[in-house]
Amino acid sequence: MNPAEVADLLPEIMRRLMGGRPAPTALRALTLPQFGALKTITFRPSCTMGELAKALGVTLGAATGLVDRLIQQGLVERVSDPEDRRLVRVRLTAKGRRTHASAARKARRRMAAALAALSLAQQAQIAAALALLREALVRSES
Repeated sequence: MNPAEVADLLPEIMRRLMGGRPAPTALRALTLPQFGALKTITFRPSCTMGELAKALGVTLGAATGLVDRLIQQGLVERVSDPEDRRLVRVRLTAKGRRTHASAARKARRRMAAALAALSLAQQAQIAAALALLREALVRSES
């Protein structure tokens, strides 16, 4: 399998974990990019728009549009930084925290069900391959 094939598989796997379609699904109408944004904000509370864009690997404009849609759904809010009024921070609302937790639980259940259909040896192969890929990606970031 070549690198392009691997790169093409990963987004498909994530879409399937999130409900099988790239469009909003029953997982509280979240798209994969929206789920990624909620996850990022969960682990980086009150991040700036620039930090969010960088973490998601998108432009500031793309992050702004994504945040606008999440605000419309009541999942995040923008707040001014009290120490530097030029900075805009993004944080989850209570609804955003619940939505992210629910979507993450559903994705974990889908992953567990898929893995349960495989042998223990196959599960070990997947775990080892993903660990190797993660390590290679970490090294390439250095």
